[in-house]
Amino acid sequence: MKYHNPITRKSHRKGAANKSQKTHSVSVENLTPSALHALSRKGLWGLLLFLIVSVAAFMAQDFNLYKTFPEPVLQVLGCPPPEILIHLALTCYSFTVIVPVLIRMATGESPVIGWHHLPYRAAFYFFYLVSMTLPENFVAAVTVGILLYAVEQISIWAYLYKTLRVNEVSG
Repeated sequence: MKYHNPITRKSHRKGAANKSQKTHSVSVENLTPSALHALSRKGLWGLLLFLIVSVAAFMAQDFNLYKTFPEPVLQVLGCPPPEILIHLALTCYSFTVIVPVLIRMATGESPVIGWHHLPYRAAFYFFYLVSMTLPENFVAAVTVGILLYAVEQISIWAYLYKTLRVNEVSG
């Protein structure tokens, strides 16, 4: 027979507050080495999902999105974005991902692991598809996405190595 711990109003409200403040990223401070290994594998699952999205984008790269919409919708949408603006957005996004990761590595802070970047990286396929330049820019989008995942994984592995070294030396 299972015993259930009754939830009081006070603890229920406290739990609701914690749920609303929950983020999609995980801080890895004070985790065991096995938990750190599991979190590093979570980043690799994110890479796998990105590669699956990349394959789907590759298969749809010749699709003309503007031919599927009727004329009134096309008038509302306007012309597709210029390719240079998408390149600029991808470059800015890359720096906004790399700089915090490198700062955390330099200061010795724990890395933040999350899947919240997958939709952003996948959105660039959509942007290039809308601008009808995905076939020319597919390799660049895949390369940038993989490099960003590589930088994140290197920071996780460096922190994991440092944590295991400190635990090995201290006890």
